[in-house]
Parts: sequence; C-alpha cells; structure tokens
Amino acid sequence: MAQENVDLVRSLFQPFEGIDATTIDWSADAIRDLLGAAYTPDVELTTLNIAMGLDLEDRYVGVDGVAEYLSKWLEPFSEYHVHNLDYIEAGDCVLVPSSQWGIGAGSGARVELELTTLYEVREGKIARAHQYETLAEARAAAES
Repeated sequence: MAQENVDLVRSLFQPFEGIDATTIDWSADAIRDLLGAAYTPDVELTTLNIAMGLDLEDRYVGVDGVAEYLSKWLEPFSEYHVHNLDYIEAGDCVLVPSSQWGIGAGSGARVELELTTLYEVREGKIARAHQYETLAEARAAAES
C-alpha cells in the first residue's frame, strides 16, 4: 500500500514537471479533473504562513479550494517552478520536499522557497496536504 501512495502522489505532479506553473489555468475543467482524480472531494490543504503580502488563507478545503490556493499563490509571479526533490513513504503519508522559485511580476525579483508537503492518503486518494518548513517537521507530523 505504501508504494501505491507514493505512486499516487507522484502521478499528481508528473504532468506539471518542468512547466512554468503561472501558465496553467487552474480553473480549467481538465485541471479540475486531474485534481479530482487525485484528491478526495473534501481534501484539506493547510499552508505555510508566509508573509508575502498575499491574500491567502491558512486552510483550503476541496478541489476548488486547492485550485483557488494555487491561483492566489501564483498571482504575483510572472514565472514559477516547483522541483520535487523526493517522494518519501511514511505510513499512510507521503512526504514531498520541494525546491521552488519564482520571478515577481512587478519587481522582477527572484524568490526561492524550500518546503515539505505531507500528503495523507485515504482509500486511494489524497485526503490532506499540509505544508511544513522542513522535512523533519513533516516527518514528525506523519509519525504522530
């Protein structure tokens, strides 16, 4: 089951590898279908509290909530890339450390971010995604 969870989470990201995330229409039906195939209808996303002046919530619910978060997060960037460094099995969870960078649309400044997302899988779909600053924090949360 653990490898199936890793494969599920990896399959969510494969279509987006190497793509500038700002070019994706997160409200498009095809994107919603892709997200809906991987996430439970009531998936819960808990985000990092990053002070970038964005109008972001700390929690989003459902596929529409995930899409809303992605749209809001990417709005101030002219370019944004995510490189997942690993997919680590942790019981019913998969830990995904990532390196991310973007270019500010107005400033042209490069912003870099590293975080780890814990994906909790239930009945073959992602039921919860929680962002952590470090892999150690995510690993501790998966073990609790």
